[in-house]
Amino acid sequence: MKEAEYEIKKIYYLLLGIKESINGSIPEKVVRQYNGYITELEEILGENLGSYKIIIYDFQEGYIGCYEIMFQINQILKYLENMHINSSEYQISKVGYLYNSIEDKELHDRCGDILLGETAFDRAINQATQILEDRIKKKAGLEKTVLTGLPLVSKAIHPKIENTILKFSDDPTIQEGYAFLFKGIISVYRNQTHHSLNFKCNREYALKFCAYIDELLKNIDRSIVVNE
Repeated sequence: MKEAEYEIKKIYYLLLGIKESINGSIPEKVVRQYNGYITELEEILGENLGSYKIIIYDFQEGYIGCYEIMFQINQILKYLENMHINSSEYQISKVGYLYNSIEDKELHDRCGDILLGETAFDRAINQATQILEDRIKKKAGLEKTVLTGLPLVSKAIHPKIENTILKFSDDPTIQEGYAFLFKGIISVYRNQTHHSLNFKCNREYALKFCAYIDELLKNIDRSIVVNE
């Protein structure tokens, strides 16, 4: 039952993502993706949801107008809200938007089930900071060291460009800012959630945090390795 609830929520948020990305004509591949999600729901729920699918027959150069898909998406979302998801439409919309904003695959894989769960959302903070720490270690080529946490980040991301392994900017003040930023994240969030169970947060807080970590992971990927 828990697994089915998770899959229903996941598909719900993916459908929300499609809805929120619609702006004008819709590519045929998006409609096929939408129909695929409806098929998955049919298998999970054991129900015939064919009436919610979009018949692909009138594409103009591979695109379809947004009215039909919006009409169908709104119907299936409302059905799921009323019959299978115990939350207000407003809260679900916010959760769906934040959930779909996370692009990093590893972050999705490790935090997705927690974020779509019901309790203990501090575990998402734990996993997100662990991913952040691991990504820094790998990008800086420090996998063979025993450094973890703040000592690791301090070595990999130094405020002084001439002493850092990962350079985020040629501007000394920006480099310094990144160093303090990553140290702060590790000190405040990583240490609290790795060494105790006292950190408490709700789903929305955890989602916002993971979305922010998602952006920091992109910054790490874009950083330049110097002073190895």
